[in-house]
Amino acid sequence: MMTHPRRLLASALFGALAACGQQPPPARPEGVPVTTVAVAKRDVRMRMNYPGIITSPRGIQLVARVPGFLLKQGTADGAVTKPGDVIYRIDPRQYEAAVLAAEGKLAEATAQRNYAKLERDRNEPLVKQNAISQQMFDDLVTKYESAQGQMEVAQAQLVNAKLDLSYCTVSSPFAGVLGPSAYFEGAVVGEANTRNLNTLVQIDPMWVQFSPSSKEWPRFQELMAKGSLPVQLTTDGDRPAKASGRLIFADNQVSTSTSTLMLRAEFPNASGAFRPGAYANVTVDVGDLGDCLVLPERAAFARLSDIFVWRVKSDDTVESVSIKPIKVEDGDLAFTSTLQVGDRIVVDGIQRLKAGSKIIDTGAQAAKPAPAAPAATGAAK
Repeated sequence: MMTHPRRLLASALFGALAACGQQPPPARPEGVPVTTVAVAKRDVRMRMNYPGIITSPRGIQLVARVPGFLLKQGTADGAVTKPGDVIYRIDPRQYEAAVLAAEGKLAEATAQRNYAKLERDRNEPLVKQNAISQQMFDDLVTKYESAQGQMEVAQAQLVNAKLDLSYCTVSSPFAGVLGPSAYFEGAVVGEANTRNLNTLVQIDPMWVQFSPSSKEWPRFQELMAKGSLPVQLTTDGDRPAKASGRLIFADNQVSTSTSTLMLRAEFPNASGAFRPGAYANVTVDVGDLGDCLVLPERAAFARLSDIFVWRVKSDDTVESVSIKPIKVEDGDLAFTSTLQVGDRIVVDGIQRLKAGSKIIDTGAQAAKPAPAAPAATGAAK
C-alpha cells in the first residue's frame, strides 16, 4: 500500500520538530467557542413604557371682545400670571360714555313707567264707579305695561354697556404662562381679524397623554379600580426632566385607526420644566409579576415572528427553544418557556450556531483552574 506524499511530508516535519525539542501545534478544537449562562428565576415588576405627549389642562386664547386702541400690556410676554392679573387694557372712554348714556335712558324709562303706574292706579277706582270708560282705563293699563317693558329694555342696555366696559380689561382667569403678544400698545384690536391677542396655558399641574394597545386596557382597568396608578415620565435630551404622577383618565372609545386607547396622567410641574407639546417617555408600574425566568437579552434571537434561544444539551450540542418575552429591563429579558432554572443557554456566539452544533463553553473553561505546566528542559530561561 502506497503512502500519500503529503502524509510523508507531515510525518517528516513532525519528526524534525521533535528532534529540535519543539512541541507540535495543538490540535484545533472540535466545536464552536461560545459563552453560556444558566437560566435564573427572580421576582420581576412589570413596567410598561410608552411614548407620550405633554399637554396643559387649560389653554385659552386671550381675546379682545370689544374694538378699541390697546392702551397697555400689564403683564410681560412669557410671564407667570396669577388669577385676576391685568394682562391688557383697551381704551375704555367710549364704553364709559356708553354706560352713562344707558344709565340716562334707564332713568328716563323708569320715570315714564312710574308715571304710567300712577295714572293706572289713580283711575282704577273711577272705572269701577263708571266715572271713566273701560276703554280709557284699558289704555292706561297698556301705557303702564309698555313703560314697564321700556324700562326693562333700558336695564338690559345698561347691563350690556357695563359688560363692554368690563371687556376693556383683559385679565388672567387662572395661573398660567403667557405666550407672545400678537399686538402691542397703540394697535387697534377687537376687529374681526385682530381679536386674538395672546395665549395663556396652565403649567402646574400638567398632563401627559399616551395610548397603549386596547388589548392592554383590561389590566389598566383592573389596576385603576384598585386605586391610584403611579406613572413616571422622562424627557429626552442631555438633561432630561423627570416627574411622577398618577393616572386620572381613560378615553371612552378605542381609536379605530390605531386600535389604541388614550390614557391621561396628571403630574406636578412647579418648576416649569415641562411645557405643553413636548414628548416624553412614560413608564407605568402595572404590578408584580412574581418569579419569572430571566436571561440576558442578547441570548435571544428572532426567527420569522418567533423568539428563540440556544439551549446546550448534555452532549454539548445545541438546540433552539422557543420563548415568549414578557419584558426587557436593564439588559435582562424576563420570559416564559419550557426551559428550566439551571439550563445552559448560549449568550455569546449565537450567530455561528445551528441545530446540532457542538460548542465549547469558553466561559466555563475560563472558570476552571489551569492545569500545572510541565517542568522546563534545556537551556531556555
